[in-house]
Amino acid sequence: MLVKGVVFYLDSDLPTEAKFLLEDFRLAVNNAIRAGLQARVTSRNALNKLVYKDFREQHPRMYAKHLVSAFEVAGSVLKNHRKRVRKDVTCRTPFVKRLMMKAENQAYKLDRGSGIMDLPIMAGCHVELRLVVSQYHRKYLDDMTLSLGSLTVLPDRVIVAFRKDAPKQFVPESALSLDTNERSLDGLFVEGDVAKAVKADFPEIAIIQQRHHDRRKRLQKKKTHDRRTSRNLCRREGTREHHRVEYRLHQVADSVLKFAEERRSAIVLEDLKGFKSKRSKELNRRLSMWPRRKLHQIIEYKAQWRGIPVVKVNPRNSSRTCPVCGRIQYSRMGTEFVCNCGWHLDRHITASMNLLQTAISKGMAGGLRFDPGAFQHDVMMILYEPAMAARSEPNGTSGVVGVT
Repeated sequence: MLVKGVVFYLDSDLPTEAKFLLEDFRLAVNNAIRAGLQARVTSRNALNKLVYKDFREQHPRMYAKHLVSAFEVAGSVLKNHRKRVRKDVTCRTPFVKRLMMKAENQAYKLDRGSGIMDLPIMAGCHVELRLVVSQYHRKYLDDMTLSLGSLTVLPDRVIVAFRKDAPKQFVPESALSLDTNERSLDGLFVEGDVAKAVKADFPEIAIIQQRHHDRRKRLQKKKTHDRRTSRNLCRREGTREHHRVEYRLHQVADSVLKFAEERRSAIVLEDLKGFKSKRSKELNRRLSMWPRRKLHQIIEYKAQWRGIPVVKVNPRNSSRTCPVCGRIQYSRMGTEFVCNCGWHLDRHITASMNLLQTAISKGMAGGLRFDPGAFQHDVMMILYEPAMAARSEPNGTSGVVGVT
């Protein structure tokens, strides 16, 4: 089962009854967390058996199904707390600070045509929430193959989960192997006996991250006398940075998936889980800002939604290994990989070749075959570049384009 959360903003302010419900829900979650810590339980069912009767008396204004959802949220918080304790991470008693509530699909009704949601508060008391529906939301509301899942209510918006069965993945007729770099995805497209280089440039992401990093440093220096104001302003800058970067990551992922879907290609990515760097402080900070895992996550879940096969392989020494003779170069390299056997090519394309060969050797690419000698050196296919789809930045970041 695949789940996609869609954010809807409210057409008007949240009704007073709904605000009281959010406060009661947060109080119920925090009380359940304390009870779970005392009894050392972390599951929703265990919390339900432990405190349901007492909570029904303490929260008479809350719909019974909302109370069970509060136990589910508390169980998730307790499980995360237990993981941190097992890792010997110093942490305080967890609690929910933000006003919110969660409801299962049986506990609310949504009119897909008008965008009006009926949310029960308690017996005999319901509120109507009018949602702002755009063309983007219509893609999900008008698709009857998508069923409604859980609902998350916040003071200014709601998040509706749409669900559907995972489509069957098609049998790949070609392969798209991608090496993830700081400013681009460089890779290899193999179809039949032909192999071509592909590239998706996103240099704006690093520029945006550096610009917001500099702004936060200036704000911290300027507001050293007022830590609260400095923290709020830096949080606002972080939110802007997150939205701008994520927008571009989605544009890159959509371009890659459109290319793969049209050519029925399997996508080969690096498995970057556990990737760590032990270098200089400046380089570590730069690498920590590199949204490689986020980009892979977006590509993976969108590929599942479309039925595109995705293969993840270990990237160890992928840019240091010769795809012809298998020799590993441990010396420092520039932009080009050069081997004693005579092979020389851009090291990012070389890495994508090795990733594809690893996937093929383990039988994860649908029986495809690849010969490095079939690579066409003079052909470059552009998957994405900033001028293709990204909206312009008012501060001028869209003017910096690095297209190969």
